[in-house]
Amino acid sequence: MVQLLTQLVLLLVIFHYSIATDTLNPNQPLQDGQILVSAKEFFALGFFSPGGSKNRYVGIWYNKLQPAGQKTIVWVANRRSPLSGTNGSLELNDNGTLTISSMMFLPMPSVILSNPVAQLLDDGNFVIREANSSEFAWQSFDYPTDTLLSGMKFGWDLRTGLNRNLTSWRSNDDPSPGRYVLSMDLEGIPQVNLWSDSTKKARMGPWNGITFSNIGATKSNNGLSSAFVSNKDEVYYMYNTTGTTIVCRSIVDQSGMEKSFVWIERSGTWNNVLYFPKSQCEEYSECGPFGVCNIDVWPICRCLQGFKPKSPQEWALRDALSGCERLTTLDCKNKTDGFMTITITALPETSKAIPYPNISLNECRANCLKNCSCTAYAITNISGAGMGCIIWVTELIDMQMSSHPTQDVFVRLAAADLGNTTSMEYFDGSSKQLCRNKHSWERRFWPCLQGEAS
Repeated sequence: MVQLLTQLVLLLVIFHYSIATDTLNPNQPLQDGQILVSAKEFFALGFFSPGGSKNRYVGIWYNKLQPAGQKTIVWVANRRSPLSGTNGSLELNDNGTLTISSMMFLPMPSVILSNPVAQLLDDGNFVIREANSSEFAWQSFDYPTDTLLSGMKFGWDLRTGLNRNLTSWRSNDDPSPGRYVLSMDLEGIPQVNLWSDSTKKARMGPWNGITFSNIGATKSNNGLSSAFVSNKDEVYYMYNTTGTTIVCRSIVDQSGMEKSFVWIERSGTWNNVLYFPKSQCEEYSECGPFGVCNIDVWPICRCLQGFKPKSPQEWALRDALSGCERLTTLDCKNKTDGFMTITITALPETSKAIPYPNISLNECRANCLKNCSCTAYAITNISGAGMGCIIWVTELIDMQMSSHPTQDVFVRLAAADLGNTTSMEYFDGSSKQLCRNKHSWERRFWPCLQGEAS
């Protein structure tokens, strides 16, 4: 009899801690050991301890996709304020605010609610709303940690100043904010940058109508759709897998990499299908002003046609950060300047560029010629949809080339340097590297890789 009673008590305890609903109501706290599970059991929310840590956090993870029995955490509520011990609770208050163990408030809803509920949705979004309404007063998608999920906006709500960016964990044991941040930066033309503390580590670049310019063209995505929205109210990127069987996520990890993963059902693992930066050329401004980085050749840095290394001694040591300078000064007054077309993989830095959203490429050229500070121009949308261009009025920084260039940039040159191929080796927009150095000092800094060209 005693043994039977013991088993019944044990079953009641297990039953108590395994009850899974998708909704949290006021005065019904979620205790450590209990979980919320979304309606189709895609996601779970509860308390967890990462890695070898004993600290407790409230987080969201994939309910059934657990490679080697490990939770894949996609959101952490209290990443800056862990709990010690396993007696914590998550509570929804009568006014619609969330607290952890009655003291740590999560960001408050924009309105005071009279009959609130909190619900975990099948897309991984944890929301607060009125019980009889489908409108969200608060949502976890507005406060991402290191992970971007399908349907989540990455970028700005300009009406409220809300900035949705991704910040790496400090370590596998510590989800507090790390040193790497992926953000949508609005200066100049909106672009995605990867930061290491206050230093720009790499650029994904601006949206070009198909993808972010520095990511390059991608193959068929089997139904996964992407969208970029930029208007007076919002600037954001979003991808969507609705209607597909694809399960994917993107993260910024503690090594400073942006990675995208797809779940492989047959192996029960996450497959890393994209990572950034993936080469030395994707490190920010690797070849300095007016230099182009090409990971497929050596040395990887070249000056544009009409330019030479600013510091030959540094370039001889394979340090090209000082970049390149013009062979011939521009002559804006006499209007003799022209343009050289280069087809590259990554557009130059656009934070100081000027957008012209409603003009043709010929009008863009004319505007550039009239502006003595203009150094280059390019079309903004390579998908063929719409008009618009970008004009650069500063040095061209962070240009990349590969075997699959995607975008034309029209670089302003003095008339004397248009078509000039004899002063020193240069980058002409093609994958073929020419070696036309006529002086011994130039040969030291630009070793001929494919034989002396005539």
